[in-house]
Amino acid sequence: MAEAKTESKKSESKRVLVTLPLNKGRNAIQEEFFSVNGVNYIIKRGEEVEIPVEVAEVIRNSEREEIYAMRYADKLVQNEIDKKRELGI
Repeated sequence: MAEAKTESKKSESKRVLVTLPLNKGRNAIQEEFFSVNGVNYIIKRGEEVEIPVEVAEVIRNSEREEIYAMRYADKLVQNEIDKKRELGI
């Protein structure tokens, strides 16, 4: 998961420092694109970057949903395996 450290600026909106973990593998994507309220961000994995709190929230939500989707897919696969076992296939 992304690590975040909170920083406050007097004249700017609240910002945080975030580091996205590196993806493993030769063809792994090492940059991520995020868009919040019409402002686009490309964040390199493995580098600490300062971003608005709103973008950090989008990143956290994205990571949480990705984990949920992987668990759901695993559950579907396991259900198919269980059905095949019951049928003796």
